[in-house]
Amino acid sequence: MFGYLRFVLAFFVLLSHVNIRIFNMNPGVTAVVMFYLLAGHVVAHLWDNVLPNGRYRLVWFYRDRVLRIMPLYLYVIFLTLVFLLLTGYGSPQYSFFKLLGNLLVVPVNYYMVLDTTILTDPSWALIPVAWSLGAELQAYLILPLILVSVRWKKILVTTSFAVYMLANLGVFHPDYFGYRLIPGVFFFFAAGACIQRTGFRSRHLSDRFDRLFPWLLWLVIISLFWIFSTASLFGHGYTKETFLGLFLGIPLVFLGSRTRIKLPYNALLGSLSYGVFLAHFLMIWILDYLWPAGVSPVLQVPAVFLGSVGIAWAGVRYLETRMDRIRIK
Repeated sequence: MFGYLRFVLAFFVLLSHVNIRIFNMNPGVTAVVMFYLLAGHVVAHLWDNVLPNGRYRLVWFYRDRVLRIMPLYLYVIFLTLVFLLLTGYGSPQYSFFKLLGNLLVVPVNYYMVLDTTILTDPSWALIPVAWSLGAELQAYLILPLILVSVRWKKILVTTSFAVYMLANLGVFHPDYFGYRLIPGVFFFFAAGACIQRTGFRSRHLSDRFDRLFPWLLWLVIISLFWIFSTASLFGHGYTKETFLGLFLGIPLVFLGSRTRIKLPYNALLGSLSYGVFLAHFLMIWILDYLWPAGVSPVLQVPAVFLGSVGIAWAGVRYLETRMDRIRIK
Protein backbone atom coordinates (compact mmCIF):
# COMPACT_ATOMS: atom_id res chain seq x y z
CA MET A 1 0.00 0.00 0.00
CA PHE A 2 2.72 2.49 0.87
CA GLY A 3 4.23 2.22 -2.61
CA TYR A 4 0.96 3.35 -4.15
CA LEU A 5 0.60 6.10 -1.57
CA ARG A 6 4.12 7.40 -2.20
CA PHE A 7 3.54 7.44 -5.94
CA VAL A 8 0.31 9.44 -5.58
CA LEU A 9 2.04 11.87 -3.20
CA ALA A 10 4.89 12.39 -5.69
CA PHE A 11 2.28 13.15 -8.35
CA PHE A 12 0.68 15.74 -6.05
CA VAL A 13 4.07 17.41 -5.58
CA LEU A 14 4.44 17.48 -9.36
CA LEU A 15 0.99 19.08 -9.72
CA SER A 16 1.91 21.82 -7.28
CA HIS A 17 4.93 22.79 -9.39
CA VAL A 18 2.90 23.14 -12.57
CA ASN A 19 0.73 25.61 -10.62
CA ILE A 20 -2.29 23.39 -10.10
CA ARG A 21 -4.24 24.03 -6.91
CA ILE A 22 -6.99 21.96 -5.34
CA PHE A 23 -9.66 24.00 -3.51
CA ASN A 24 -7.15 26.88 -3.52
CA MET A 25 -4.64 24.78 -1.60
CA ASN A 26 -1.17 23.61 -2.62
CA PRO A 27 -1.35 19.79 -2.93
CA GLY A 28 2.43 19.50 -2.76
CA VAL A 29 2.57 20.85 0.79
CA THR A 30 0.05 18.29 2.03
CA ALA A 31 1.99 15.58 0.20
CA VAL A 32 5.31 16.60 1.80
CA VAL A 33 3.78 16.40 5.29
CA MET A 34 2.60 12.87 4.53
CA PHE A 35 6.03 11.99 3.14
CA TYR A 36 7.51 13.07 6.48
CA LEU A 37 5.09 10.80 8.36
CA LEU A 38 6.08 7.90 6.11
CA ALA A 39 9.78 8.67 6.59
CA GLY A 40 9.41 8.46 10.36
CA HIS A 41 7.52 5.19 9.99
CA VAL A 42 10.26 3.72 7.78
CA VAL A 43 13.03 4.75 10.17
CA ALA A 44 11.32 3.16 13.16
CA HIS A 45 10.77 -0.06 11.21
CA LEU A 46 14.38 -0.08 10.06
CA TRP A 47 15.69 0.55 13.57
CA ASP A 48 13.43 -1.97 15.31
CA ASN A 49 13.13 -4.80 12.82
CA VAL A 50 15.92 -4.69 10.24
CA LEU A 51 19.20 -3.41 11.65
CA PRO A 52 21.20 -5.77 13.85
CA ASN A 53 21.69 -4.90 17.49
CA GLY A 54 25.15 -3.96 18.64
CA ARG A 55 27.61 -1.13 18.93
CA TYR A 56 27.59 -0.39 15.21
CA ARG A 57 23.82 -0.14 14.87
CA LEU A 58 23.87 3.63 14.47
CA VAL A 59 26.62 3.41 11.87
CA TRP A 60 24.62 0.83 9.89
CA PHE A 61 21.56 3.07 10.12
CA TYR A 62 23.29 6.14 8.70
CA ARG A 63 24.99 4.04 6.03
CA ASP A 64 21.63 2.63 4.96
CA ARG A 65 20.04 6.05 4.73
CA VAL A 66 22.90 7.47 2.67
CA LEU A 67 22.77 4.52 0.26
CA ARG A 68 19.01 4.94 -0.02
CA ILE A 69 18.92 8.69 -0.57
CA MET A 70 22.06 9.73 -2.40
CA PRO A 71 22.49 7.52 -5.53
CA LEU A 72 19.23 8.55 -7.20
CA TYR A 73 19.70 12.14 -6.02
CA LEU A 74 23.17 12.36 -7.58
CA TYR A 75 21.84 10.70 -10.74
CA VAL A 76 19.22 13.44 -11.21
CA ILE A 77 21.82 16.09 -10.30
CA PHE A 78 24.04 14.72 -13.09
CA LEU A 79 21.21 14.77 -15.66
CA THR A 80 20.28 18.32 -14.62
CA LEU A 81 23.86 19.56 -14.97
CA VAL A 82 24.14 17.98 -18.42
CA PHE A 83 20.91 19.72 -19.47
CA LEU A 84 22.07 23.09 -18.11
CA LEU A 85 25.53 22.82 -19.66
CA LEU A 86 24.09 21.93 -23.07
CA THR A 87 21.33 24.55 -23.11
CA GLY A 88 22.28 27.33 -20.68
CA TYR A 89 18.67 27.29 -19.49
CA GLY A 90 17.98 29.61 -16.57
CA SER A 91 21.33 31.42 -16.98
CA PRO A 92 23.15 29.10 -14.55
CA GLN A 93 26.02 30.44 -12.49
CA TYR A 94 28.36 27.84 -11.09
CA SER A 95 30.59 28.16 -8.07
CA PHE A 96 32.32 25.61 -5.90
CA PHE A 97 30.32 26.39 -2.77
CA LYS A 98 26.96 26.45 -4.55
CA LEU A 99 27.66 23.10 -6.20
CA LEU A 100 28.91 21.67 -2.91
CA GLY A 101 25.77 22.88 -1.15
CA ASN A 102 23.61 21.10 -3.72
CA LEU A 103 25.62 17.90 -3.48
CA LEU A 104 25.43 17.86 0.33
CA VAL A 105 21.63 18.38 0.21
CA VAL A 106 21.23 19.72 3.76
CA PRO A 107 22.40 23.29 2.88
CA VAL A 108 19.55 23.50 0.35
CA ASN A 109 17.14 23.34 3.29
CA TYR A 110 18.65 26.64 4.46
CA TYR A 111 18.28 28.44 1.13
CA MET A 112 16.91 31.45 3.01
CA VAL A 113 20.33 32.07 4.61
CA LEU A 114 22.69 30.08 2.35
CA ASP A 115 22.96 30.78 -1.38
CA THR A 116 22.57 27.40 -3.08
CA THR A 117 20.96 28.66 -6.29
CA ILE A 118 22.56 27.58 -9.58
CA LEU A 119 19.88 28.80 -11.97
CA THR A 120 19.32 32.54 -11.83
CA ASP A 121 16.23 32.89 -14.06
CA PRO A 122 14.24 31.36 -12.44
CA SER A 123 16.22 31.29 -9.21
CA TRP A 124 16.48 27.62 -8.25
CA ALA A 125 18.81 24.98 -6.90
CA LEU A 126 19.66 22.05 -9.17
CA ILE A 127 16.80 20.06 -7.64
CA PRO A 128 14.44 22.64 -6.11
CA VAL A 129 12.54 20.10 -3.99
CA ALA A 130 15.81 19.11 -2.31
CA TRP A 131 15.09 21.53 0.53
CA SER A 132 12.59 18.98 1.91
CA LEU A 133 15.11 16.19 1.41
CA GLY A 134 17.54 18.24 3.47
CA ALA A 135 15.00 18.44 6.29
CA GLU A 136 14.51 14.68 6.02
CA LEU A 137 18.24 13.99 6.32
CA GLN A 138 18.38 16.14 9.45
CA ALA A 139 15.45 14.19 10.87
CA TYR A 140 17.41 10.98 10.27
CA LEU A 141 20.18 12.33 12.47
CA ILE A 142 17.75 12.92 15.35
CA LEU A 143 15.22 10.10 15.05
CA PRO A 144 17.44 7.37 16.61
CA LEU A 145 17.59 9.49 19.77
CA ILE A 146 13.82 9.40 20.25
CA LEU A 147 13.74 5.67 19.47
CA VAL A 148 16.03 4.88 22.39
CA SER A 149 15.04 7.59 24.90
CA VAL A 150 11.50 8.34 26.04
CA ARG A 151 12.70 11.49 27.76
CA TRP A 152 14.25 12.95 24.63
CA LYS A 153 11.23 11.90 22.62
CA LYS A 154 8.93 13.94 24.84
CA ILE A 155 11.27 16.95 24.86
CA LEU A 156 11.94 17.07 21.12
CA VAL A 157 8.38 16.34 20.02
CA THR A 158 6.87 18.90 22.40
CA THR A 159 9.41 21.56 21.42
CA SER A 160 8.91 20.93 17.71
CA PHE A 161 5.12 21.18 17.96
CA ALA A 162 5.45 24.42 19.95
CA VAL A 163 7.69 25.91 17.24
CA TYR A 164 5.20 24.79 14.58
CA MET A 165 2.27 26.42 16.37
CA LEU A 166 4.14 29.68 17.04
CA ALA A 167 4.98 29.80 13.33
CA ASN A 168 1.38 29.24 12.29
CA LEU A 169 0.30 31.99 14.67
CA GLY A 170 2.78 34.34 13.02
CA VAL A 171 5.24 34.62 15.92
CA PHE A 172 7.97 32.90 13.88
CA HIS A 173 8.26 32.98 10.09
CA PRO A 174 5.24 30.86 9.12
CA ASP A 175 6.69 29.41 5.93
CA TYR A 176 10.14 28.59 7.27
CA PHE A 177 9.31 27.28 10.75
CA GLY A 178 5.83 25.99 9.97
CA TYR A 179 6.77 23.93 6.96
CA ARG A 180 10.43 23.85 5.93
CA LEU A 181 12.91 23.88 8.81
CA ILE A 182 13.46 20.88 11.06
CA PRO A 183 12.61 22.60 14.40
CA GLY A 184 9.02 23.06 13.27
CA VAL A 185 8.48 19.81 11.38
CA PHE A 186 10.35 17.18 13.38
CA PHE A 187 7.19 16.09 15.17
CA PHE A 188 5.77 14.98 11.78
CA PHE A 189 8.53 12.37 11.54
CA ALA A 190 8.07 11.43 15.19
CA ALA A 191 4.35 10.81 14.69
CA GLY A 192 5.12 8.36 11.90
CA ALA A 193 7.67 6.60 14.08
CA CYS A 194 5.16 6.31 16.92
CA ILE A 195 2.59 4.76 14.60
CA GLN A 196 5.09 2.13 13.50
CA ARG A 197 6.09 1.38 17.09
CA THR A 198 2.52 0.38 17.92
CA GLY A 199 2.25 -1.99 14.95
CA PHE A 200 2.41 -5.77 14.80
CA ARG A 201 6.17 -6.24 14.85
CA SER A 202 7.25 -3.49 17.25
CA ARG A 203 4.41 -3.36 19.75
CA HIS A 204 6.65 -4.70 22.51
CA LEU A 205 8.91 -1.66 22.04
CA SER A 206 6.15 0.95 22.29
CA ASP A 207 5.37 3.07 25.30
CA ARG A 208 2.38 5.14 26.34
CA PHE A 209 3.65 8.16 24.42
CA ASP A 210 3.83 6.13 21.20
CA ARG A 211 0.27 4.92 21.64
CA LEU A 212 -1.24 8.30 22.53
CA PHE A 213 0.72 10.92 20.60
CA PRO A 214 -0.40 10.30 16.98
CA TRP A 215 -4.10 10.22 17.85
CA LEU A 216 -3.89 13.07 20.33
CA LEU A 217 -2.16 15.07 17.60
CA TRP A 218 -4.90 14.10 15.14
CA LEU A 219 -7.62 15.33 17.52
CA VAL A 220 -5.68 18.52 18.23
CA ILE A 221 -5.36 19.22 14.51
CA ILE A 222 -9.12 18.78 14.03
CA SER A 223 -9.76 21.20 16.89
CA LEU A 224 -7.21 23.69 15.58
CA PHE A 225 -8.72 23.55 12.11
CA TRP A 226 -12.08 24.58 13.56
CA ILE A 227 -10.50 27.32 15.71
CA PHE A 228 -8.44 28.72 12.83
CA SER A 229 -11.49 28.65 10.55
CA THR A 230 -13.80 30.47 12.95
CA ALA A 231 -11.14 33.00 13.98
CA SER A 232 -9.88 33.58 10.40
CA LEU A 233 -6.31 32.62 11.31
CA PHE A 234 -5.47 30.83 8.06
CA GLY A 235 -3.54 33.74 6.63
CA HIS A 236 -0.10 32.51 7.71
CA GLY A 237 2.04 30.26 5.49
CA TYR A 238 0.71 26.83 4.61
CA THR A 239 -1.23 26.22 7.80
CA LYS A 240 -4.29 24.76 6.11
CA GLU A 241 -2.21 22.42 3.92
CA THR A 242 -0.09 21.10 6.80
CA PHE A 243 -3.19 20.59 8.93
CA LEU A 244 -4.70 18.59 6.08
CA GLY A 245 -1.51 16.56 5.68
CA LEU A 246 -1.66 15.48 9.32
CA PHE A 247 -5.42 14.92 9.23
CA LEU A 248 -5.16 12.60 6.21
CA GLY A 249 -1.70 11.22 6.82
CA ILE A 250 -2.01 9.87 10.35
CA PRO A 251 -4.93 7.50 9.64
CA LEU A 252 -3.51 6.51 6.23
CA VAL A 253 -0.11 5.59 7.68
CA PHE A 254 -1.84 3.77 10.53
CA LEU A 255 -4.05 1.75 8.17
CA GLY A 256 -1.17 1.06 5.81
CA SER A 257 0.98 -0.25 8.62
CA ARG A 258 -1.81 -2.60 9.73
CA THR A 259 -2.78 -4.09 6.38
CA ARG A 260 -1.10 -7.26 5.17
CA ILE A 261 -2.58 -7.18 1.69
CA LYS A 262 0.15 -7.43 -0.95
CA LEU A 263 -0.69 -5.22 -3.92
CA PRO A 264 0.94 -5.83 -7.32
CA TYR A 265 3.71 -3.40 -8.30
CA ASN A 266 3.69 -1.84 -4.83
CA ALA A 267 7.48 -1.99 -4.46
CA LEU A 268 8.06 -0.70 -8.00
CA LEU A 269 5.76 2.29 -7.53
CA GLY A 270 7.41 3.05 -4.20
CA SER A 271 10.82 3.08 -5.88
CA LEU A 272 9.61 5.19 -8.81
CA SER A 273 7.98 7.74 -6.51
CA TYR A 274 11.32 9.03 -5.25
CA GLY A 275 12.63 9.45 -8.79
CA VAL A 276 9.47 11.27 -9.89
CA PHE A 277 9.80 13.53 -6.85
CA LEU A 278 13.39 14.39 -7.81
CA ALA A 279 13.08 14.59 -11.60
CA HIS A 280 9.87 16.46 -12.29
CA PHE A 281 11.48 19.92 -12.13
CA LEU A 282 14.02 18.83 -14.75
CA MET A 283 11.15 17.82 -17.03
CA ILE A 284 9.39 21.15 -16.40
CA TRP A 285 12.58 22.97 -17.42
CA ILE A 286 13.06 20.80 -20.52
CA LEU A 287 9.53 21.57 -21.71
CA ASP A 288 10.02 25.27 -20.96
CA TYR A 289 13.24 25.25 -22.98
CA LEU A 290 11.68 23.43 -25.95
CA TRP A 291 8.48 25.50 -25.94
CA PRO A 292 9.28 28.95 -24.50
CA ALA A 293 5.80 30.21 -25.34
CA GLY A 294 4.36 27.73 -22.88
CA VAL A 295 2.52 24.43 -23.02
CA SER A 296 -1.14 23.90 -22.25
CA PRO A 297 -1.67 22.30 -18.82
CA VAL A 298 -3.60 19.56 -20.62
CA LEU A 299 -0.33 18.57 -22.31
CA GLN A 300 2.14 19.77 -19.67
CA VAL A 301 0.97 17.53 -16.83
CA PRO A 302 1.13 14.21 -18.74
CA ALA A 303 4.39 15.21 -20.45
CA VAL A 304 6.10 16.12 -17.17
CA PHE A 305 4.66 13.05 -15.46
CA LEU A 306 5.63 10.54 -18.16
CA GLY A 307 9.08 12.09 -18.58
CA SER A 308 9.68 11.99 -14.83
CA VAL A 309 8.55 8.37 -14.68
CA GLY A 310 10.95 7.53 -17.52
CA ILE A 311 13.89 9.18 -15.75
CA ALA A 312 12.91 7.49 -12.50
CA TRP A 313 12.59 4.07 -14.14
CA ALA A 314 16.05 4.29 -15.69
CA GLY A 315 17.54 5.34 -12.34
CA VAL A 316 15.80 2.53 -10.49
CA ARG A 317 16.60 -0.08 -13.14
CA TYR A 318 20.27 0.67 -13.66
CA LEU A 319 21.37 2.31 -10.42
CA GLU A 320 19.10 1.88 -7.42
CA THR A 321 18.60 -1.88 -7.75
CA ARG A 322 22.37 -2.35 -7.62
CA MET A 323 22.71 -0.06 -4.64
CA ASP A 324 19.91 -1.93 -2.89
CA ARG A 325 21.93 -5.13 -3.19
CA ILE A 326 24.76 -3.41 -1.34
CA ARG A 327 22.36 -2.09 1.31
CA ILE A 328 20.82 -5.50 1.88
CA LYS A 329 24.19 -7.26 1.92
